[in-house]
Amino acid sequence: MTVQSFISTLPKKQKDIMTMMRLWILDLGPHVKEELINNMPSFHLNGALCYISHDEDSVSLCFNRGFELPREYTFLESKGRKEVMSATFYGLTELDEHEEEVKELLNEAAALNGFLAKKRK
Repeated sequence: MTVQSFISTLPKKQKDIMTMMRLWILDLGPHVKEELINNMPSFHLNGALCYISHDEDSVSLCFNRGFELPREYTFLESKGRKEVMSATFYGLTELDEHEEEVKELLNEAAALNGFLAKKRK
């Protein structure tokens, strides 16, 4: 099953939020790879970048290296995790209100992965 076909099976609220998040992630460039891992859309760009999880009330954009991101964002939460930070949204309107910040955060996460990939070489 593809990420797009998985998203199409979700209830409208989750489908709308996840579709928008996916588009923003794919806008990072042609080298972004997506796959479905444990029924969660997962995205890679120079390593694991982020994944999208959901429950019946919300959708979370989870950053694999969230604790390493250079800026603090008030909407990011650790939820007791040691590396992953996530932003949870309960509706498309709320996501739209944070569009600029989320896109900036995605770019910072991509830049961090690029920096770490160069450092490993």
